[in-house]
Amino acid sequence: MNLLKKKTWSLFGLFFIFFLSQSQAQLKVENYSEFSSEKKTQCLNPGLGKEVFSKKNLLVFGGLLGSAFLLDEWVKDGMTHNQNSILDGFTDISNEFGEKKYMAPATLATWVIATAIDDERLATTAMNSAKALICGAVLTESTKFIAGRSRPDMNRGSLHFAAFNGNRNGTKSFPSGHAFVAWSVFTPFAQEYSKWFYVVPAGVSLARMYRNRHWFSDVVLGGGIGYFAGLYFHKRKNQKVLFNGNGIVIKF
Repeated sequence: MNLLKKKTWSLFGLFFIFFLSQSQAQLKVENYSEFSSEKKTQCLNPGLGKEVFSKKNLLVFGGLLGSAFLLDEWVKDGMTHNQNSILDGFTDISNEFGEKKYMAPATLATWVIATAIDDERLATTAMNSAKALICGAVLTESTKFIAGRSRPDMNRGSLHFAAFNGNRNGTKSFPSGHAFVAWSVFTPFAQEYSKWFYVVPAGVSLARMYRNRHWFSDVVLGGGIGYFAGLYFHKRKNQKVLFNGNGIVIKF
């Protein structure tokens, strides 16, 4: 895909986030009123980390990741032997929504526009996406370097790991950076506006496997990091520390 097309899809990503958020906001005016009133009274939940990273959630995710490792070779064969022009076109488009060089500016631009038009709900959601993207990127990139896993198109097999050698593109497969970017950016929007937003990161995850750039377990871990990061910042969006007696409120 040439540079002009990539820029076009980057802009499309921005307007997709903005206009879908706006349309969902119009459909949920009553819910937004409840959101605003709750925001004024919600206090810090010290157990938030335990809620998001609960034993149940981690067990489910661990089981999914373990199963993905067992299915890596089977999924790769299925993807490479069932390609067609329709999926080629779809994955060319969906892959761009996992490019951090496009999604990071699009998220920032969404926050700027929302702030300019005084849409606090959208601005808060965009900021939560940015926080998830920044925080999760540290874990994702460090894991890539430590694991040193070869990409499927290197034809070294799904179990080829070279510890602390993930400094070249061919050995930065685990986890998927594209899947992480998409899930971290879109999870706060999906939680706040509509679960249909999850179609986008799911499409990115599919594209990375279809294009033979990642194993199934790569996109599961990358998507998991992005999902949990996005969910965490979404859930703590309205938390405050309240000091009784003097009326001081510190938001964070």
